[in-house]
Amino acid sequence: MTQWKALSGTTALLMVLSTAAHAQVTGAEVWNNWKSAAESIGEILTPGSETQVGDTLTIRDLDITMDVPDVDVTGTIAMIEFRERDDGTVAITLSPSYEMQIAAAPETGESFDLTLQVMQEGVSIVASGGDGEISYDFLAPEITVSVAELVVDDEPMEMNADIVISDMNGSYTLTEGDMPRIASRLNAGEISFDVAAKEPGGSGTFDMSGAFADVQTVSDGSFAMMANMDDMAAMLKAGFATDAEFNYGASSFDMDFQDSRDSFAMSSTSESGGFSVAMDAEALSYEAGSTGLSFTMSGSEIPLPEIAASFAELGIGFLMPIGKSDTPQDFGAYLTLDGLAVSDMIWSMIDVGGTLPHDPATLIVELAGKANWFMDIMDPEAQAEMAESGTAPGEIHALDINEIRLSIAGAELTGQGGFTFDNSDLETFDGIPAPTGGIDLKLVGGNTLMDKLVVMGLLPQEEAMGARMMLGLFARPGEGDDTLESKIEITGDGGISANGQRLQ
Repeated sequence: MTQWKALSGTTALLMVLSTAAHAQVTGAEVWNNWKSAAESIGEILTPGSETQVGDTLTIRDLDITMDVPDVDVTGTIAMIEFRERDDGTVAITLSPSYEMQIAAAPETGESFDLTLQVMQEGVSIVASGGDGEISYDFLAPEITVSVAELVVDDEPMEMNADIVISDMNGSYTLTEGDMPRIASRLNAGEISFDVAAKEPGGSGTFDMSGAFADVQTVSDGSFAMMANMDDMAAMLKAGFATDAEFNYGASSFDMDFQDSRDSFAMSSTSESGGFSVAMDAEALSYEAGSTGLSFTMSGSEIPLPEIAASFAELGIGFLMPIGKSDTPQDFGAYLTLDGLAVSDMIWSMIDVGGTLPHDPATLIVELAGKANWFMDIMDPEAQAEMAESGTAPGEIHALDINEIRLSIAGAELTGQGGFTFDNSDLETFDGIPAPTGGIDLKLVGGNTLMDKLVVMGLLPQEEAMGARMMLGLFARPGEGDDTLESKIEITGDGGISANGQRLQ
């Protein structure tokens, strides 16, 4: 994680150094604003010289360093100019290129030395604001970050790697103080990457490329104690918080690996996608998804010439409390696998005679509820104390099943319901807080699917009979052909019933 910490901290600063409300602001104020931002993320800025001539402050040979456990980050920007303009803003000019070096020597795993070349010809940056809050408006026709050199365990790697951001514009606002804040928005016509590498001393080759069109990002957060990212609990207590979104339009991805014995290739495209993350001392949430996703895979370990599949929609998300609390807090999770379609080649292995419907499959699960922790789960010491005590780390108070939907091969199962939990009763259900509530289930096409699986030889007749007996115990006929419904209820005294018939 320390490598990513170094990269993320450097990236945050470089966005300021490459980025950009109107009040009178001076070049010195902007320069101090940058130094304050650097300090908040653990960066050290050491200029070779600072010269003020007329309305222009010039910084030369700016050394950037960041020292975290197992990782050292260094770099030098030859020149930065802050030119004060008549409208109260400051125009910023940077060297069109510079290098960054990242050296990692972890206690376990491979060490490496990485040199990155940053090209930013034609970048336009204007700073405005003042009084500890300065905004940076920026335009960039193209920014390229390339791997100039990579050495792994003292052995040079033959690698070409580039990340290109084109048609970029946006703004970045830095607010100084005891609780520094950074708010940003960024738009880019495209972000693309291309990697080509060869195995040292071997025949293996690895190629990977991809592109994201119409990129939009928005973020806002307070970055207290960013210099100490190894202690997340302390950061959160000090006020660290972030709320960020990354969205894009059409995307593509290709990967290919070859050596003397093995091979693997994968390609994918999507219509749109993105992710969001929000975190503060109380809760953590995350969402990611894609629409119109399709992919193919092939390789020496795959028993088909090619595997191909597509999704109409793919998504995952969760919300969970992370701080200690005496009162119930919201939590939730969802999984969406909508419109999964596989190629006829895959179906031919499962359904040679075409007995089953080959309609796209769907799985949707959406849960919500209330729970609370007895400890700060981001604090390793609190985790260790709780584990040593042997007590439960928290309580669940309610669980709502907002939606369950599974459709495949012509059958569909749906359901919804909810439960509350009595945390004072851990005996009725053998250590589980006693639940009260129920769930309504509906199965359409289940018997027809079982009949077809029996004909295909995939389901033995006796197992199908046993399944039908179980369905008869828990379900009743519903409206429509081959429809079964069931209402499962649980009472706090240990009672379980199906459709009003007590089972326990």
